[in-house]
Amino acid sequence: MSRAAAAPRPSLIRAAIAVSPRSLSLGEGLRAAASCAVVVAIGSLLHAPILAWAAIAAFWTCLADPGGPNRDRVRALAGFTLLSGAFAVAGAAAAAQGWPWATAVVFLCALVGSAVRVYGAAARQIGTLAVVACVVAVDHHTPTPAALAEFAAAYLGGCAWAMLLALSIWRIHPFRPAREGIATVYRSLAAMTAGLARLDAGAAPRDWVLHAQRYRHAVRSAIETGRATLDRTLRGRGLAAPLERLLLALDRAERVFARLIALSDLRQHASGSGPQERLALRRLAMVLYRQAHAFAAGREDSAPWRRSLDRLDGLIGTLDGGPVAAGLRAIVDQLRSAGETPEVQARPAAARRSWLAPLRAQLSWRSEVLRHALRCAVATAGAVMLSHILGLPYAYWMAMAVVLVLQPSVATTWPRALERAVGSVLGGALAALLGLVLHTPLALTAAVFPLAIATMAVRSVNYGLFVFFLTPLFVLVIELSQPGSSEPALAWMRALYNVLGSAIGVLGGLLLWPSREGRQLRPALAAAIEANGRYAALAFAPDRDEAAIEEARRAAGLASGNAEAAHGRTLLEAWWQRDALDAALSIVILARQLAGAAAAAWLHRPDARAGDAAFGQWIGAETAALAEALRRGTALPAAAPPPDGAREDPERSRLLQEVLLLQAAAEHLVPTEHKRVPPPLAGGG
Repeated sequence: MSRAAAAPRPSLIRAAIAVSPRSLSLGEGLRAAASCAVVVAIGSLLHAPILAWAAIAAFWTCLADPGGPNRDRVRALAGFTLLSGAFAVAGAAAAAQGWPWATAVVFLCALVGSAVRVYGAAARQIGTLAVVACVVAVDHHTPTPAALAEFAAAYLGGCAWAMLLALSIWRIHPFRPAREGIATVYRSLAAMTAGLARLDAGAAPRDWVLHAQRYRHAVRSAIETGRATLDRTLRGRGLAAPLERLLLALDRAERVFARLIALSDLRQHASGSGPQERLALRRLAMVLYRQAHAFAAGREDSAPWRRSLDRLDGLIGTLDGGPVAAGLRAIVDQLRSAGETPEVQARPAAARRSWLAPLRAQLSWRSEVLRHALRCAVATAGAVMLSHILGLPYAYWMAMAVVLVLQPSVATTWPRALERAVGSVLGGALAALLGLVLHTPLALTAAVFPLAIATMAVRSVNYGLFVFFLTPLFVLVIELSQPGSSEPALAWMRALYNVLGSAIGVLGGLLLWPSREGRQLRPALAAAIEANGRYAALAFAPDRDEAAIEEARRAAGLASGNAEAAHGRTLLEAWWQRDALDAALSIVILARQLAGAAAAAWLHRPDARAGDAAFGQWIGAETAALAEALRRGTALPAAAPPPDGAREDPERSRLLQEVLLLQAAAEHLVPTEHKRVPPPLAGGG
């Protein structure tokens, strides 16, 4: 396989813009809409414009909700209320003292809000929204202590109302996130199986590569996300019966995934496949889809799924009994098996330590967190200062765009800027259209509800789509809080300021201590080569420690996914370095193919054969040496000859070929001096 054939070039736009239709959440949208629209309606009826701040605070509180066990949610929502409330009150108080004070407060709040990301993903979202609250409050003048107190009461009241709605009145079923996570795992397995059914043994190598690229990382990500969701639910609920069933389902999914990888490798290198084999794969995909639907509905052992599995079992009995049929039979047996609940390790009590300890650990200029916090603080404060110098109305939108666009790396900043700019312009057009047809407070209030539903429902689907609905939502809320404003003018100002803020965010990422993704690419590739090589070596070990092999396979999948993600980010940052990026993508693909061949060898060898242990040791040593050279950026070491007989055996010959191709691809990323020449293939390689 040539390097060009092995590495089809991905689209820059597809790599930059993330769309996840499965993440649509109408339930979250309805709850957020209720929290926001109820307050807007009350403010309209009471002619109390200050309650618009309560509505905005309630909506932000819904955005800050991390989901999961109530204990984690209470901690996160209470933290957001306190942090954002303090930032908002500080911003409003500083605004009354003049723009120099406002700029200084924004700088400090942005610095702290960006630094709290050291506490995890939920803290990152809370910190970002708290900084947004500060920059928006800076534009709200409170000339007297009474006005400031009224503002603080409205803001904190909105946060409290949203917390009450989310945690008490309108609660999420405690096991629903875990069920949805496992359902996503089985949907991704079904999609992988359906894609495999569309490929024949005669398909071009590029088609098999694209299949692996499209599905393997998606399944591994779904499994790890489902595992994390189950872990959070276990911490909050304990090992209840529904969670025990979900743990078993996740364990079965891991085993089915391994066999699908092996089936893909077997079918790619088979001489041919009949229509019955492809029909069996399509029926297996249907079984997995129905199983996913049953998990999502809370009916894990539904009758339709059982009937589909019985029909698949009968169809497999008509196949020729080759390795593919054996693999399908093993998958059916896995789906039927009750299994044993995986052992849940008791977590040792964490040692008490100061909550300042993670922040102190970042007090170094080499810290990515510190550099990003300073970058965000300087860029956001600069946007606030510029807007006040120019006397721009509603200019907090520009600073807010900077906060939301600026990411730790350039590669992730500019796609976010593009999505926000386009979403704001299109959302501004929608807001202007609504302004032409909605003229009364009642009509505006009625429009807030569906817009809030759509905004929250699509927030995890696509960021640009989220901004598209968010723009008219905020324009209508501002119109209700400041009667007489022109909706079309507000809409177009918001769109313009978002474009300007996005541009400032991109410039900040480029000029203020930029973090380059390219520095992480070679270490990620080295980790992928090493992890996949370790898995292949264990697959040929004579003792066949299945637990160790499964753990190695999981580590290999995670490392391959991380390397592919690092390649995608580097592609956005340095797209012109085509040769190096193509070589990097080839390494990711070849590492996955090495894992696929190893999975086929592990699952379909009845017994260990003579020489397998030596061959496994050779694979482990060669891939480890290759990874170390790539990690250090040194020339590749001299090649060791493979064990005798490796080229004569088809299984080992295929693995040998993958290792040699990995060596050839890695030579494009290391110094050119003293390159080694890999031994020629012979005997069916």
